[in-house]
Amino acid sequence: MRNVILGEILKDKKSITGIFVIFVLFSTIPALQAETTCDDTPPTIEIMNPTEGYFHFSGIKLFQTKLDIVSDTMGFGGFRVRPVQVEVEDDVDAAEDIQVYMYVYEDEQGEMIYNSENNLHERQWIGPDLGDFVVNISAEDTTGNVGYVEMDVWYFCFIPE
Repeated sequence: MRNVILGEILKDKKSITGIFVIFVLFSTIPALQAETTCDDTPPTIEIMNPTEGYFHFSGIKLFQTKLDIVSDTMGFGGFRVRPVQVEVEDDVDAAEDIQVYMYVYEDEQGEMIYNSENNLHERQWIGPDLGDFVVNISAEDTTGNVGYVEMDVWYFCFIPE
């Protein structure tokens, strides 16, 4: 009985095409599921400049300071010659595809720009100010995972933006 029904289906070319399409669809679903990954890991961020425990002039690291005198690090003259720089890595996305933002306290300074020459995200921090500030860097990958890192910086700059 089964051979008769199968024989009738095989005579009809439309049925053969339909069976082939269904076979292909069902045979590829496990392959598609195997390629799908669940990315729930946020990017990791390492602050490269300023360097913790050093005195910086216009962003250039000059000499080591005693830790915890005022902050994690000290910056005089802003970060205009050598900007704030961070290295960002993710388990799925390339560094240039990650959105990175810099905040001083909770005030957004703006997006950090990816520099393909040194593979770092960079942003100048300039403008007149004096005090101990918390610099917070956030990095968001393409699936919405967000990583954070922060550093206390004693900052003194009298040069206008």
